[in-house]
Amino acid sequence: MLRAALALLRPLQVDEAYSLHVAALPLQQGLQILRSLDVHPPLFLYLLHGWLALHSSDGAIRLRMVVFGVASVWLLYAIVLRWHGPRVAVVAMLCASATPSLIFYDSMIRMYAPFDTLALLSFLLLSILLTRSDLSVAGRRALWAGWVLVSALSWYTLYLGFFITLAQLLYAALLRRDALPRALLGTACAALAFAPQWSTLAYQLPRGGLAFPFYAQHQLQALLELAGQATIAVQTHGNDVLAIAAGILAWGWMAAALALAAPGNRASLALWLGAPAALTLAYSVLAHKLLYADRYYLLLAYALCAWTGVAVDRLAQRIPARATRPAALLAAGVLLGIAVLYVFNPVLYTANWPGVAALLRSRSQPNDLIVFDQGSPFFVLERGTSLGRHPLLVVLRRADVAGSIRLSQTFKRVWLVLFQSGPVDPDNALLSALRARRSVAGVWSFPRALPAENVEVILFER
Repeated sequence: MLRAALALLRPLQVDEAYSLHVAALPLQQGLQILRSLDVHPPLFLYLLHGWLALHSSDGAIRLRMVVFGVASVWLLYAIVLRWHGPRVAVVAMLCASATPSLIFYDSMIRMYAPFDTLALLSFLLLSILLTRSDLSVAGRRALWAGWVLVSALSWYTLYLGFFITLAQLLYAALLRRDALPRALLGTACAALAFAPQWSTLAYQLPRGGLAFPFYAQHQLQALLELAGQATIAVQTHGNDVLAIAAGILAWGWMAAALALAAPGNRASLALWLGAPAALTLAYSVLAHKLLYADRYYLLLAYALCAWTGVAVDRLAQRIPARATRPAALLAAGVLLGIAVLYVFNPVLYTANWPGVAALLRSRSQPNDLIVFDQGSPFFVLERGTSLGRHPLLVVLRRADVAGSIRLSQTFKRVWLVLFQSGPVDPDNALLSALRARRSVAGVWSFPRALPAENVEVILFER
């Protein structure tokens, strides 16, 4: 319910609009953009391109993402049930149902919700294989074949799928060596199925993981904030107090839950759901990549829900229920309250692009230049605003700034849309140049409680 509500209420986010823009192009053109600019595998593009060919609305596509998200919650329940029983599984499922990061990304038109579904399905298939001794030969072969297929599909959806498979191989090598030969053979088969993508991956690899240069000088802070942003405080970067406080709380929650859940449970694949996040982080450090974005660690949120289920069950066995129930209800209420705020409080939504669109429609003139300092808002506004009557400048790279300053000089009226422009124009060169040559005719702010989603629109006149 929360996922569906957010999918229908929240404005389109810039990454969603970019996905829709690329998917609406002829397929070969979209694939080339994906290969050279977006550096992601192609399966989600194929899926989105097909849905757009059926004339699906943005809301309908978002609701399909919600279906993946709900499936992931049930898959988590099935995994935890197999290893720890129904009481633990119910707690894990309820946590996943109310975790803000999962609700947020399960309502987004990107590849994250389908990827989480595939990742959890691979863990479930492996769990069945490792816990069921009564399977027939044919049934066991079918499950291994399913695991191979799901693994390959996860790689085709998001390259982080490699860390899912690697974590499962590491589990087999350390704890279930009887399954290791089949797991290695299955991985080899998945690699063969991935053969058409290997050359593209080799081309993309030097640039992948480098899309967030604002983390480069603040890596320790990014790591501190990561746990909170991946679980309870989505999109809080920019608000240092809130982001750091949420990070400390989330790291403490993880440490406490894992400390209670891990003893005696090292063979549980439900607890190993956190291993891909550790491998992703290790790769980020060793390869000097900047893989610190919350959406790369969503499986860690599912892992935390599993750990919490086990921890709550163990506390219930050690401490009388009358002593633990108030604290458990309070914690559950706080988590649900944060989730409800993200869903129903507009100040926690992504940027107010409908408001920006309404401003441009009502105040702009046909020959006005519109400049997007950090160009991603263009992809949102082109879907609901008549931009065709305006000359446009879309600043996507630092190299675009100087040219944009030069090209804007001939226009009498210039609208500057400022959104997350720091990494692209860190010195505010474009803003300074426009101020030096023109007077400010109007400033419109569209604030959110999440600083990264603030938008400011400035009209310059000469």
